[in-house]
Amino acid sequence: MSYIDSFAHQIVGYFAGLPVYWPLEDIPEPAMPDWDADFTCTTRQLVVGGGSGEHPGVVLRLPEAAVWLFAQASEDFDLTDLDSPIAGLKADGDILHFAGWDRRDRRDFEKRCRSAALYNPYWPSCGLSVAEWLAAGLGEFVYFSLPQLAVEAVARLKPRHVETSHVRFSNIGLIPPGMPVYANGGAAFTAAVRRG
Repeated sequence: MSYIDSFAHQIVGYFAGLPVYWPLEDIPEPAMPDWDADFTCTTRQLVVGGGSGEHPGVVLRLPEAAVWLFAQASEDFDLTDLDSPIAGLKADGDILHFAGWDRRDRRDFEKRCRSAALYNPYWPSCGLSVAEWLAAGLGEFVYFSLPQLAVEAVARLKPRHVETSHVRFSNIGLIPPGMPVYANGGAAFTAAVRRG
């Protein structure tokens, strides 16, 4: 059993072979603060990996900021004359929290991100760090599929979305409707459990 299984959650899909979860209840500070593989998050955040007992989790702490990072990394938005509300935020630490990750976890995760099995794998020449690339990719997913997690950012960016020539990241594989899942709250994109 993984850490996230102690709380109600839905599975959104898979990223590089790791489950992406949407908590159905706020996950409080871990009871054992020394155990850094456990994490805190809210129903307005996503988690890649389930924490201790599964794969160390990475929490998308600031979905709004991730959406802005996606827009800045995309050529499909006209952001001229717009001050960035995320200036000074770091992808690794502010936007994302890598709970209990060590160097080996990060190295192995980067290998997953570079895998040709991903639709749009990470390349260092893209101009983003792995954490920035992951945050922007999660931001793209939130923008198009879970806008309720970033209402203000989506509302401000929609009028500036000048075209959708192609998706830049698109690396979360969704669970087909009706497919059995282990997540105690089911799959997020089935008609019976979708929430708004």
